[in-house]
Amino acid sequence: MPLFPKNETYINIILTIFSIFLLISIIIRIPTDRANLSVSVFYNDDSRVLFYTGNEDISGDVQLVIPMEGVKEDSKEFLEKVNGRYVGNLEFYGDQGFVKKFYDETHYDKIVKVHYVKPEELSKYDDYTLFKRLWRSVFERSINVIVLPRADITYKAYDEFAKFFQISQEIPAPDSTNWNSHIYGILLGIFVSLQMPIAILGFLLYSKYWLYISVMSIIGTIAVFFSSKNKFTQMVNFFLLGVLTNFSLYSSPYLNDLDLYRGVKISLVALPIVVAAKIILEIIKEKKISKTYIALFSVVGGLAIVYMLLRSGNYGYVTEFEEKIRIMLENIFIIRPRLKELLFLPMFLLSDVTENKYWKNILLFFGSIGVVSIFNSFCHMKAPMFTVVYREVVTVLVAMAIYAIVLIIKDLILVWTGKK
Repeated sequence: MPLFPKNETYINIILTIFSIFLLISIIIRIPTDRANLSVSVFYNDDSRVLFYTGNEDISGDVQLVIPMEGVKEDSKEFLEKVNGRYVGNLEFYGDQGFVKKFYDETHYDKIVKVHYVKPEELSKYDDYTLFKRLWRSVFERSINVIVLPRADITYKAYDEFAKFFQISQEIPAPDSTNWNSHIYGILLGIFVSLQMPIAILGFLLYSKYWLYISVMSIIGTIAVFFSSKNKFTQMVNFFLLGVLTNFSLYSSPYLNDLDLYRGVKISLVALPIVVAAKIILEIIKEKKISKTYIALFSVVGGLAIVYMLLRSGNYGYVTEFEEKIRIMLENIFIIRPRLKELLFLPMFLLSDVTENKYWKNILLFFGSIGVVSIFNSFCHMKAPMFTVVYREVVTVLVAMAIYAIVLIIKDLILVWTGKK
């Protein structure tokens, strides 16, 4: 039995069936995702909000308790203190480890996602860029509560923000979605196994569901890359793999940021490493071995993978120049396309029309980073599905446009130089 099926018609049938089914699933899910965009806004001097370090008394006015970094408290003791109030899972500055442990041990069902703008951060923003930060927090991460410092800039940003979102007067209830995620988990395993039969062994891990999903989807990035030679088919394949992975984990703990897709960094590098290893082995098998090429390829590829790992997650550093590009793209497309894909997907497509074998290999390696990024987008469970789908469709279309422009420029250069 071959490791990967070689019949393109067979792959196209699989993609057609799963595409129709998942399109219907996405449409059914839209109302739920829209409902989760409800948000309330507080100012940091509001007595209803308490930034909790473990030393404060929780007064009767407090409606939202936000554990800050370094809280040392037993979950049961904290549960008694909270006494039915909302608990804030604060991104970036809160003690998310404590909150997740609290949830694991008590299954408390009033934990909401919170975004906080610190007063000392305001110097980095004007009212428009601050508005864009608030916009992203809700539209890309479904934040339930925003806490702002009092300042003229925040009042202006809030006024603009309120034009686009229905500001709730009460703290929105956390998402309590009860979805048949395990059905999609089984479909994920079938989807991957149909394209890489040996992957069916992954079902042996099903009893530990989170591990099964991670392993099957990571294997899936390799399976869907090598099961077809058609670049468009491969991109669609990664898109469907991402959607299936997302639906497989679609449940309250993941949507409320109390659980995460495990192995995200492995999922980012597994395919590029396999592609790089395959390229190097093919070069070594040839009689003409360029040690300089292998060394250069290894160094550049290694640096690319390290950089990608450093930039993954919520804490990656963003330069001022890159932030300006992000805002420009948001202004054009509403939701900004992913910069990694705009850079690497054209390389992926160009690898198909490049005759020089060495350049073809380099483009294919970097292109593998681009298609993995398509899959990775869907592993951000907090984002509404329609947001991710829109972003990825726009990103792929823009990347294809860049690819077409590069081809036109290449042909013009060949004509001008008399080589065509």
